[in-house]
Amino acid sequence: MEKDRKFPPIMLAFLLFSVFGAVSYLIIPDTFLSMHTLWSQNNQTYSHGYILLAFVGYALFVDKRWLFQHPSFLAIPLALSVGIVWVASDAVQVRLIQQMLLPVLVFAAMLVMVGLKNSLKALIPVLALYLAIPVSDFLITPLQDLTSFVVTYLLKLQGITAYIEGYDIHLPYGIMRISGGCAGLNYLLAGVCIGIFYSYLNLRKTSLKIWAITLIVIIALVGNWIRVWWLILIGYYSEMESSLVHEHGFFGWVIFAFLAVGYFIYMRKLEAKDTEFESTDHIKGELKPTVKLVAIFTLTLISFAAAPLYVRSQNTHSNDIQSLTVQLPQKLSSLNEVDGEPGDYGINIEGADFAYLYQGTIDGLNVTLAVLAFKEQKQGKELIYFANRFGDGIRRGTTMAFDSHRINAAMFPNETAISYWGYKVGDTFTTGGLETKLSQLKQVFSSPIASAVVLHVSCERYCNGLKVEKQRHSDIVQALARIEVK
Repeated sequence: MEKDRKFPPIMLAFLLFSVFGAVSYLIIPDTFLSMHTLWSQNNQTYSHGYILLAFVGYALFVDKRWLFQHPSFLAIPLALSVGIVWVASDAVQVRLIQQMLLPVLVFAAMLVMVGLKNSLKALIPVLALYLAIPVSDFLITPLQDLTSFVVTYLLKLQGITAYIEGYDIHLPYGIMRISGGCAGLNYLLAGVCIGIFYSYLNLRKTSLKIWAITLIVIIALVGNWIRVWWLILIGYYSEMESSLVHEHGFFGWVIFAFLAVGYFIYMRKLEAKDTEFESTDHIKGELKPTVKLVAIFTLTLISFAAAPLYVRSQNTHSNDIQSLTVQLPQKLSSLNEVDGEPGDYGINIEGADFAYLYQGTIDGLNVTLAVLAFKEQKQGKELIYFANRFGDGIRRGTTMAFDSHRINAAMFPNETAISYWGYKVGDTFTTGGLETKLSQLKQVFSSPIASAVVLHVSCERYCNGLKVEKQRHSDIVQALARIEVK
């Protein structure tokens, strides 16, 4: 009897997933590399990423209820939309949005093969990918607060000598801090991954699925509380000499693994109560390389690539810029370019490619002007960034309305000068982060030079407040918006 040499449907599906992923990587490599960096950090919140990806692959391989050929043209507009949104998020430098688009690409690849109805059968494994994307960081502070509350209560019950101030545990031999890493988000996400995939593969009754996920969440939380509590006790009784006080990442996973074993033993017993469960081992799936499938597959990839590749083709000149020309308006034309770094004056715009510094006297006031420009921006090297500073001791400012523009302003701590600043995106002057990013988005195809312009203006002796000095500085400050960077 002749053996069936037909290529297994599931293997063809994974081959198409691989090709789709490889081509997508070539189109948006930075986004994929950012996920690799995130997933490669040992004992960090999202270090379970590659394991989760393997779980998703295993779930799709084992449960083939989704694998019935029905190529859908819906994949084409979906992929086109993903490409457009990626371009927009790249223009405003929000990498999280770019990362959040990756599971959507996986869903688009499924649409190509099996259509919408069948793809929805595998929606849970696809959505589970978001557990390895940093969308859950907002939980860190609540989890940190909860851990601090529980551990504080346990220490009080034991009568341990400790002074607790916020997240700091002051012991007789040193201070231990319940930091963001002690919040337990990594264990919680790992636990939710286990609960979701276990219930997806082994349970059908909805109530049992909910309980399976709820139970592992409780276990992950309690395990982290035990970990932090024990570490404080170890620090207390060892007089802070134990190595676990300083290196305890693996210690937490040992506790988690021990509790997870108990979870799996219990879940095996729970499976017996699932009267709705039916084995899917007999489902082999249906998929073969038809002309329609190949055509939709190709068009979907082209649709996704269209926007990113077009923008990239328009912006190839930006990296070739060797110098810029800064044109100062008449009011600032008496300033002279000087040697030195803006950082010498507390001005730090992270990763700026060009920096120009000017100084002089205008209307009897000492003035320092810094222009910091980017020929290319990327995550952590961008015009709007939390680490940017506009003067020594200045962390934030207020926006003031002048005759022609609104401009940011803040007084120096020594009250002898005021820092004014704004942003130039092409010919557009902006003051706020959102406003500036939207301006970048509007000009995404023209790739304008993006700059921060910072002006330090002295007061006659001591500043009398922003509102009072605004009148004296008005003509000088309004010229800030008329600076041209080309």
